[in-house]
Amino acid sequence: MLKFILTIILIILVLRSLAKLLMPFMVARVVRKAEESMQGRYNRQYSQQTRPAGQIEVDYMPPPSKPKKKRGISDREGDFVDFEEVK
Repeated sequence: MLKFILTIILIILVLRSLAKLLMPFMVARVVRKAEESMQGRYNRQYSQQTRPAGQIEVDYMPPPSKPKKKRGISDREGDFVDFEEVK
């Protein structure tokens, strides 16, 4: 039983020391990959935005609207009530 507990403690200590040694390299790698990804996205976006001077590009054109009908006040909207200002 004592041998088992010492083995577990030894394994935990070894893993902790390996993690302390390897974590900076692993974190640096992840940060570098994220930086490259963001740089690639920025470059793609910037290259799409550059176009010759005077060129216009329309991304969205709303559908033609129907002529609006003029309507009076309906019964659902209620009645207009005059009010007096109280000082």
